[in-house]
Amino acid sequence: MRGELTRDGIVRAALRLVTEEGLAKLTMRRLGTELGVEGMALYHHFRNKDELLQALAESVFEDPPPPTGDWRADFRALSHAGRAALNRYPEVFPLLVSRPLTGKPALRHREAQYAVLHAMGLRDERLLDASRTWGSFLLGYAVVEHEARTGTRSGLDWSPPPAAEFPLISALDRFQGARTFDEQFEIGLDHVLAAIENLAGA
Repeated sequence: MRGELTRDGIVRAALRLVTEEGLAKLTMRRLGTELGVEGMALYHHFRNKDELLQALAESVFEDPPPPTGDWRADFRALSHAGRAALNRYPEVFPLLVSRPLTGKPALRHREAQYAVLHAMGLRDERLLDASRTWGSFLLGYAVVEHEARTGTRSGLDWSPPPAAEFPLISALDRFQGARTFDEQFEIGLDHVLAAIENLAGA
């Protein structure tokens, strides 16, 4: 049976299992059962569970959208692709934010992002400054969106603080839900793009 297994097939099965039952349920034995083999058979393809988890995290990335020659359009397309990858499998999300992603799928996205910033005229440290600002926005937004969509913070009841002590927080509270996640993402992208354009002198 081991000869019929492949790394990609194992990762796909792991993804199905995690999506249906949660990340905590993923063990080599449980995955082996899902595939109809002994759990030890998986170690012929992955040295340990952590290597499997790394491959699972990397698997959420699809090929980045091809460049159009319009760096503003490419900036937005890559941003949406990055957001889609981070949101694609909520159960895998903890892996994406807890380990470096150094596999080829993630690196292709990074290379495409660098290419957009290079096309804007950025070089060397300034290009990396812009990339880190861009990436921090995408990842930070994904964390907030993930918590809201999965109910991670559902046990934390919010009510505005006393207006006399915190007047601005209290006054703005009624606007907190005024925008959808999609709308707020676009607004955030506008601000990030404006900041990067300013850095590039574009």
